[in-house]
Amino acid sequence: DRALFEKHMEVTSTPAQKGSWRWLNDREAHWRPASYWKAGTDVQVDLDINSLPAGNGIYGQEDRQVAFHVGEAHVYKVNAQTHQMQVFSNGKLLRTIPITTGKPGFTTRSGTKVIIEKFRTKRMNSETVGIAESDPEYYDIDDVEYAMRVTYSGEFIHAAPWSVGSQGYANVSHGCTGMSTANAGWLYSFSKRGD
Repeated sequence: DRALFEKHMEVTSTPAQKGSWRWLNDREAHWRPASYWKAGTDVQVDLDINSLPAGNGIYGQEDRQVAFHVGEAHVYKVNAQTHQMQVFSNGKLLRTIPITTGKPGFTTRSGTKVIIEKFRTKRMNSETVGIAESDPEYYDIDDVEYAMRVTYSGEFIHAAPWSVGSQGYANVSHGCTGMSTANAGWLYSFSKRGD
């Protein structure tokens, strides 16, 4: 009963920002503001779900309160046509990074994305996105450095030392945004989940 749970989950912020819940599945809901969080916002999350019926004899187990502070506004603008990523902090351009994005047939999706997870190293195997070992496009790379997930379907921003010669010039990836190891390390250390 998503509506019941939403009545018992509240997000407030100073300054106030409008937003809403989005259910990823029957077990996970995310609250997102209508636009980017304003830099410096203080957020309070109140979950009053203890004993709420969740279906199939399952009940909410715990109320929870979480508070957090939104840091600086980090926005990265990826341009697949110019093969460049602009990195902004609070509206100021800090760096322009040569990149490569998805090649034909593996186009990197456009739109607003959020850094969902960060991995210092990540194994990337094409079978997780439906490319079988028998396919000429198959890949299995251990220890891809500075990987930051931006979609649940498998798009990442990450170091791609194998494509440095194409970065800034051509799109050669399977949908991820790749850059040099040095640039990826800098961006990774600068980035937070939610950017």
